[in-house]
Amino acid sequence: MIRLHEISAKLLDIPQKTKTTLLFWLGAALVGIAAVTLAAAADWAANGFHWIQRRWWWAPLLLVPAGGVLITWIMHRCGPGANGSGIPQAKAALQASNHPLVTRHLLSLRIAAMKALGIILGLFSGFVLGREGPTVQIGASIMYSLRQLLPHDSAEMRRQLILVGGAAGIAAAFNTPLAGIVFAFEEMARSVEEKTSGKLLGAVILAGLVSLAIEGDYIYFGRIHAPAFVFASSELIPVVLISVLCGLMGGAFAWLCLNIKVWLPIPVQIWQKKRPYAFVAACGFFIAVLGMIAPIHGSGAEVTRAAIENHQSLPWYFLPLKLLGLLATFLTGLPGGIFAPSLAMGAGVGSWFAPFFAANVTVKLMAIGMAAMLAAVTRAPITAAIILMEMTDGHSMVISIMVATMIASTVARRFNANLYHELAERALAQLKLGEVDDAPAKRAKDHDVA
Repeated sequence: MIRLHEISAKLLDIPQKTKTTLLFWLGAALVGIAAVTLAAAADWAANGFHWIQRRWWWAPLLLVPAGGVLITWIMHRCGPGANGSGIPQAKAALQASNHPLVTRHLLSLRIAAMKALGIILGLFSGFVLGREGPTVQIGASIMYSLRQLLPHDSAEMRRQLILVGGAAGIAAAFNTPLAGIVFAFEEMARSVEEKTSGKLLGAVILAGLVSLAIEGDYIYFGRIHAPAFVFASSELIPVVLISVLCGLMGGAFAWLCLNIKVWLPIPVQIWQKKRPYAFVAACGFFIAVLGMIAPIHGSGAEVTRAAIENHQSLPWYFLPLKLLGLLATFLTGLPGGIFAPSLAMGAGVGSWFAPFFAANVTVKLMAIGMAAMLAAVTRAPITAAIILMEMTDGHSMVISIMVATMIASTVARRFNANLYHELAERALAQLKLGEVDDAPAKRAKDHDVA
């Protein structure tokens, strides 16, 4: 019989490199479990809102504003650092890996818990947001917290943990392991060290396997069975038109998010600063009114998936109302991502062109719009293409989707608005301007990243 001290001795004999690898695997498994748990809770919250909405049509007029005020209060009291999308915070933490005092205001288990709570309450309240982007910050926070188990802490190791955690979060949230890997290379780090690559691949695959084992081989937005792309005018014209329009709308949306002080009337800005709870309630009421016209609440995945499965286009007014609702949610600063809402908006763009083409290509037009809009908003065309192909099983459309994302991303560049990058820079600027030297509570209280 092996005694406890003998087991401890054997563990101590394990090489440090092996211990580090096992730690990454443990973190990836935890990220996968957290992502699946958040997905289930988010679906429950969204279904709860829709049940209330169907039973009492007027309820959102009260629920959305009240929920926004409650979430804002919770974030101010307990969740500094948990506001916003989550991807900018993870990118900022990656850039600040040499400064642990800064990074701890962007990634921690407390922030991860508050982020998850904010997403669940936000979906239950009916705000226009997704859970996928926030899962990046949650995954990075979980993985980053494991550095305490390492005997040696270094900036290189912190960077690897953050990068792998964020990529694993995307892989588990969408059940798209390949997209998680590409996301890490294209969006999070822009370049990945050789030492990180092996850990990244293993951890992302493991996170995807955990998600697969729990959820099964599910397709997030429904299966798309469409004919392959053909280089003919009947195929090329709609791809180009949809891609350009998505590039214009996605680029404009990113610009609006980054230049609020330019277009939002000054009296409204003053009101927002002096009466933040009233401002959030007003945005919530506005979203509730829009939701009475079109089903814009939540991420939009349910509505889009139903349209794809039934081969039906979305109503023409879905897109502008969804965009306004997403922008209003962004103004509140509540926890919430823009990945899934951007995909839903792209499906709306594709639906605009459906009446002009054969009925059997409606779903294909929507899929092209989804990939193009995500590429335009995030400025990550390869990631957008991979995500769309993996989570819709639309591999037969690989060429058309790649063409669409490249065109949309190129058009969006004209707005000079790299959303995630700019928000990450602002997060770092806020934290480095004297906050690192103050008390943690005071630093966190003033930290509010959109």
